[in-house]
Amino acid sequence: MKVHQVLITGATGFVGSALAASLLARGAHVTALSRNDPDGVRTVTAVVAAAQGCGLDINGALKRYLKVINIDFAELETALTSAELGGVTEVWHVAAEMSYSAHKLGLSFDTNVGNSTRLYETVLRLAPLCRRFYYVSTAYVAGMSGGPVREELHAKSRMLNTYQVTKWSTEQALHLLYLRCGLPVTVFRPTVVVGHRATGWAHRNGFGFYMFQDAMAALAKAGHKELALDLLGSTRPDLVPIDQLTADACSLTLRQHAGRDFEVFHSAGGIHLPMREIVRIWGEVAGIDTCLGAPTTALEQKFDRAVGANKPFARTEWQFERAKLDAAIGCGQGIQPLSSEELYSLCSWYADESIDVTDAREDAVAKAD
Repeated sequence: MKVHQVLITGATGFVGSALAASLLARGAHVTALSRNDPDGVRTVTAVVAAAQGCGLDINGALKRYLKVINIDFAELETALTSAELGGVTEVWHVAAEMSYSAHKLGLSFDTNVGNSTRLYETVLRLAPLCRRFYYVSTAYVAGMSGGPVREELHAKSRMLNTYQVTKWSTEQALHLLYLRCGLPVTVFRPTVVVGHRATGWAHRNGFGFYMFQDAMAALAKAGHKELALDLLGSTRPDLVPIDQLTADACSLTLRQHAGRDFEVFHSAGGIHLPMREIVRIWGEVAGIDTCLGAPTTALEQKFDRAVGANKPFARTEWQFERAKLDAAIGCGQGIQPLSSEELYSLCSWYADESIDVTDAREDAVAKAD
């Protein structure tokens, strides 16, 4: 039986914390590289919250199998030692700069491309047992043309924002490093990540899908009752619940066969619900009467500007293939896209500000100390 000692970055974020909790729940040992967390409490708290949100029992594993290393990524090459990484068998690099802003291109490039390649080289040097480097990218490195998208590197894509550009660049850089150095690489591309299919749990950070819901909730709180959204009713976004994403990632990590040395996979949830239905759900949850159409009032124009960064993605339909991923993890039945009822439930959870698991988190963290 293989022992899995997984090095993970970004364990305080939405995807990273859920992945760390899911790996622990499946018996893997997890070492989390975290910034500004000298006592490890911030990371442990995030992983405990994710476990609770995903309905996972990690109480026993938390003490025994989770290790937190506080690190300044500016000192990556000198801060880590072979004693800390010597047992690492897989790496999941989840941490990223999420900004869309062109003004942050330099910072984003240094973080997303620079830190990824530096971590790869550091692992190559200090972790001789490492079998694979998993990189969490985004399906939207495919660019803005829409249509069918294959699980492969893209030679040319029409990008809109810094996040896409630096994620695309990181994929290319890691491919070059693999060709030079030989440590196998898996590029793991989620589509639009949303909350847990059964519980609704998500990070309330207003990113991606939830940007629209947050903006609509703000209007409702200000007393507004009607809103026209400049979206296309027939467009079907690909929504992947966090539990589907982590199941895909864990199945890859724990698979028995080695896989190809360089792999590209889409963690896609499938397309089903059209935007007109999603807009209806957002409106119903917020208590606003919604319709599709060009913004005409000052309020609608303000909303349009607020969601402008993500509007092009909501107006474009891609069909992301995941046949290679399904073959790699032995998923023969395919996946089930979110139903209208499930999406309504997870949007309702996100909107319910009374849901607070802080006390439960603190109890679990205390037990782990």
